[in-house]
Amino acid sequence: MAGQWLLFDLRRELRLTQEDVGRAAGLAQIRISQLERGLDEPTPEERNRILQGLIRRAAVRGLEILILDRD
Repeated sequence: MAGQWLLFDLRRELRLTQEDVGRAAGLAQIRISQLERGLDEPTPEERNRILQGLIRRAAVRGLEILILDRD
């Protein structure tokens, strides 16, 4: 169940809460918590929704860094 660590690491790297990830993926915060703790495996649909949500947030974060860190 290495997926839970990947989810946790990506979420922390993007400075997101479980609620942020859940909102981006259309899932409840408690479901994100269950997946991170390895209590359950995500369905293929959940996995895709989480990945799409993380990708969108990563893109936004990258733009924020690019725009705000300009000197």
